[in-house]
Amino acid sequence: MRSRALWMLAVVLLAGALLRLGLADWLPNICPLRRLTGIPCATCGMTRAATALCHGELLQASAFNIAAIPLAALLAVLVGLLAWEAVTDRAIIRPAWQRCSSVVTWLLVALMLAAWSVNLWRHFS
Repeated sequence: MRSRALWMLAVVLLAGALLRLGLADWLPNICPLRRLTGIPCATCGMTRAATALCHGELLQASAFNIAAIPLAALLAVLVGLLAWEAVTDRAIIRPAWQRCSSVVTWLLVALMLAAWSVNLWRHFS
């Protein structure tokens, strides 16, 4: 348990550090929907939003994608649970996921549909 939690924490912290250092500025646009049709997907703007969040710019992050702040809050909870797993060397995330996976999944679906609706509204207006 502890080594898995520590590895996952390391990956999350490394991704945050790379975003903070400006890695997103060098990434190409890889969204297949956007590349093929020109229409933004539900996650378009999420990398820029994550970069803004890493710099503490909440309003700019939500301007890039409205799902950024709720997803960042979910990630913060996950990081906290991973740290708890690492300290206690007990399974925390798996039992919690088994209890509330359907609720979290439907909330994420609703959040991403809302984000996609906003992205489409911005694109077509």
